[in-house]
Amino acid sequence: MESLLKFVDWANGYIWGVGMLVLIAGAGIYFTVRLRFFQFVRFKDMWSRIFEKGDSDSGISAFASFCTTMAMRIGTGNIAGVAVAIYMGGPGALFWMILIGMTNSAVCFAECTLGQLYKIRVDGAYRGGGAYCAERGLGWKAYGTFMAVVFGVACAVFMPAAATYTISDAFREATGVPMAVTSAIIAILLFITVFGGIKRISSVASMIVPFMTVVYLGVTIIVLVLNITKLPGLLAEVFTAAFGLNAVFGATMGTAIQQGVKRGTFSSASGMGESTPTAAAAETSHPIKQGLSNAAGVWLDTVVVCTASGLLILLTDTFNTAGGYHGSAIGADVTGGVVFVQAAVSTVLGGLGNIFVAVMLLLFSFTCLISYYYEAETAALYLFQKPDQQGIRKVITRIMQFGMPVLVFLWGIIESSTAWNLSDLALGTTTWVNMLIVILLFPKCIALYNDYVEQMKAGQDPYYNPDKLSWKGVDVELWKDINAKRINAK
Repeated sequence: MESLLKFVDWANGYIWGVGMLVLIAGAGIYFTVRLRFFQFVRFKDMWSRIFEKGDSDSGISAFASFCTTMAMRIGTGNIAGVAVAIYMGGPGALFWMILIGMTNSAVCFAECTLGQLYKIRVDGAYRGGGAYCAERGLGWKAYGTFMAVVFGVACAVFMPAAATYTISDAFREATGVPMAVTSAIIAILLFITVFGGIKRISSVASMIVPFMTVVYLGVTIIVLVLNITKLPGLLAEVFTAAFGLNAVFGATMGTAIQQGVKRGTFSSASGMGESTPTAAAAETSHPIKQGLSNAAGVWLDTVVVCTASGLLILLTDTFNTAGGYHGSAIGADVTGGVVFVQAAVSTVLGGLGNIFVAVMLLLFSFTCLISYYYEAETAALYLFQKPDQQGIRKVITRIMQFGMPVLVFLWGIIESSTAWNLSDLALGTTTWVNMLIVILLFPKCIALYNDYVEQMKAGQDPYYNPDKLSWKGVDVELWKDINAKRINAK
């Protein structure tokens, strides 16, 4: 076991090294420029697409898809992940996390647009994702199979580790409930939810995500108001620390950037292909609409919620850093994680602070787990997508519906660093595998975006007409069916 953990540490060092910074930050900046800074120019439009009406027997509504995707994004990384970033990289990590969130929205936009473009119907429901894009968009069947295996294993086996451990640990700290009990309850709830398929998964996400987000941000606003006089000085500290100019926190500029990019990517899941299957499941008239909706989700996740967690921790001085800084309102031996946020909230809610954060983590992380399940299921079913393999698909689905909750239970009782390192390894690996496809197919996103903007300027509600703009691998008949009334009316 020890040798395995050493290997994971070694692999993470390479996967999350300078190359990852160049890959994610570089792609985000490049995509942003080529798309003419769409996330700022079309800011209002981006948010309005979240509430796009329409669902069907094959797909879920844009809002349901948004909430299901946000179920994965607003998770452990928004609370514990931000705390880890600040511990390792100092307050400056928050600056880079926000910045990478803005540019990462372009990466998410691209992959979700592509997921929509190359989606297909399997057993009457929309399916899509990186593997489908690789096969249908590039003709890379073997690579698609490779992607499906990597994503299936990563999402079902390793990514849930950090989420499950963090929930169990938070309740142990807050209430004394044994971690095994908490993880068992989580596993049962997960089984009940995923057994209903994407409709139930999206329904549960649509109920939980808005509630938990509003409540968490509400508490942040209270802390912000009570500490408003400290805010100007804190913002100055964050900025100077981001460039390694504040020696008291002990982190270099390089460490701050690495932690900000790493945790920002982990939180938003931009570029790793996690959001693509759920985006593909949405019923929409134009792929760009779903791309915009998911880009807004990255802003909400990283720019808003992660900033909220960071301000909670920094304003209340409930943090330490690996470089030797010790906050005035927390023990010097605390080395990051959910305890930072629990201590911060406790300055306002007192003894209820620990319980509040534990409940928020339960909601954040549980919704993350149900999203992981759907992503893993979509990847697995890609391997058996032929019409005559319907029986195999049903068996695979049942195995995953029973098997993943069992794995979730086991992850709830392992050691903290092991959980985070395994999740990091899975995240980093899928990001490298997925980004190759996104970069190669990105020109399709530009063409689709130009088509969308052209229709918007003409005062039309944009829809995708494959007779006007299409490529090999696009399911033309599917899109003609979706937009039949408007295409036939031309």
